[in-house]
Amino acid sequence: MTDHPPIETFRATAQGTGWPTRVAISQSDWVFQVDEPTEDGGSNSGPNPLHHFLASLAGCQNEQAQVVAEELGVEVKEIQITLEVDLNLAGFMGQTDNSEGSFQGVRIEAQVSGVTADQASSLGQRVDARCPILSLLRSAGTPIESAWTHK
Repeated sequence: MTDHPPIETFRATAQGTGWPTRVAISQSDWVFQVDEPTEDGGSNSGPNPLHHFLASLAGCQNEQAQVVAEELGVEVKEIQITLEVDLNLAGFMGQTDNSEGSFQGVRIEAQVSGVTADQASSLGQRVDARCPILSLLRSAGTPIESAWTHK
């Protein structure tokens, strides 16, 4: 192991002039919109920030699973990941001074085909331990329930 961890800097810029917000990911061709449903004041032209966060968590879990599966020497045919996040909106809505502790709980259910039940469980434990986005939630003290099973 080296004395210096591998660090990569990721960058995004956002431009907001009302609804929606355009977000550009630097050093790539990706630009996407962040919006809210019309009933929340947006124009419903794109997912809201929490939906993007859930997509990031699901994508991170899937990518980490591919890396871990290769390390374990197992062939994953498909992973179906279902996520639920309980969010206390009091800070966001100005009912409290901040949003500390707003993530009240995360539930992850992953069904993995092409592996045994033991392999799915082992895969899930390693993925959950190594996924940097899940680590943010864990570090914030968010209760996390995770179940990795074979299908």
